[in-house]
Amino acid sequence: MASLAWQLAKRYRSTRHTSGFIRFISASSTFGIALGVAILILALSVMNGFEQALKDRLLAVIPHIEIEAVDYTLADWPRKLTVMISADGVTAGAPFVKANGMLRHSGAVKAAQVRGISLAHELQISAVKEFVTQGSMATLTEQQIVLGQGIAEELDVKLGQNLQLMLPRFAADGSLASHRTVNLTVSAVVALGGPLDYSQVWVDMSALAGWLGLPVGEVHGLAFRIDDIFAAPQLARELGRLSEDYVYLMDWYRTQGHVHNDIQMVRVILYLVLTLVIAVACFNIVATLVMAVREKEADIAILLTMGMAPNQLIKTFVLLGWLNGLIGALLGVGVGVLLANTIEQLFAVLTRVLGSSLLDPSIYFIDFIPSVLRWQDVALTFTIAVLLSLLATLYPAWRASKVEPAAILGQH
Repeated sequence: MASLAWQLAKRYRSTRHTSGFIRFISASSTFGIALGVAILILALSVMNGFEQALKDRLLAVIPHIEIEAVDYTLADWPRKLTVMISADGVTAGAPFVKANGMLRHSGAVKAAQVRGISLAHELQISAVKEFVTQGSMATLTEQQIVLGQGIAEELDVKLGQNLQLMLPRFAADGSLASHRTVNLTVSAVVALGGPLDYSQVWVDMSALAGWLGLPVGEVHGLAFRIDDIFAAPQLARELGRLSEDYVYLMDWYRTQGHVHNDIQMVRVILYLVLTLVIAVACFNIVATLVMAVREKEADIAILLTMGMAPNQLIKTFVLLGWLNGLIGALLGVGVGVLLANTIEQLFAVLTRVLGSSLLDPSIYFIDFIPSVLRWQDVALTFTIAVLLSLLATLYPAWRASKVEPAAILGQH
């Protein structure tokens, strides 16, 4: 009898004797489920892409943890760095000197965060070298500077050209005493695709320390790379306990954690909203089956009179409605996977057509739409759609089994 239920469901679905309105509602439910599934798969893939870009681009360049001296500088930093690198979970460390400065080239002026680095140490904690689009970071001398691409574009400065860096100099009481101007040559341009391109430049650490008047061999702080980025707050406190100086503790979650939290929040909201869209589309299955039961009352009465069990009749209409959900879910999976795999290229084409990116790189940490398709998301979305469509069939199918043959056949 199970095969009979399946054959009846297929016959009722393919028959042309059903009213046009029922066919329209049925097609609407299938289309609605397909649309909801496709958009949900695409949205989850884009959120996965943003999360992956955060890890592979932003967190590959910025330090995971920083400790900065409360008393302005740290002395004897090589020994202290060696002690802290030995802590569990810490993979590498690097000293830094930092300052706020002004860059000037051909009349254009741009404020920037100037970070002085020891290149050999910095490349152990940062993948900035992988994002160099012009020049090279094989070396970084006292007369060279590395610019973010956004700064280079705003100053209209090219590789190998000179620019001026203006730095403040402070008196012993912390007041601004004067400023110093140095001439530097652009040795490399870095393109991360986010606000860092518009805000930060890199120079030699010893040179910057000298320009700022720091004591010889002292730095502002130490930066670290760790194994587990989500353990950064705990490891920062551990490094603080290892420190011999009073230090400020900073980890990536304090400075960039809002980006990660926003991604997770949007992911949850999208899942809830689009699951509700799929659920609303499944409600059309209820309407379709209720009208189909009303239209097929005579057939149902004859089947019951011939001895068909009510539970088999329930299976027939469950299968009839569930086919709408199954077909819609399969179509949605196909379209969603296709969109998820092509959204990056489509966005790139749209950017070229418009002449500018819809994601302002000075605001967002990337200027493109990333996508990472995960098959567990596809499977979960498909399962939700199929289950919701199955639940939508239960009440109309139960109503079909309650048809009174005598009353229906007596009317005919």
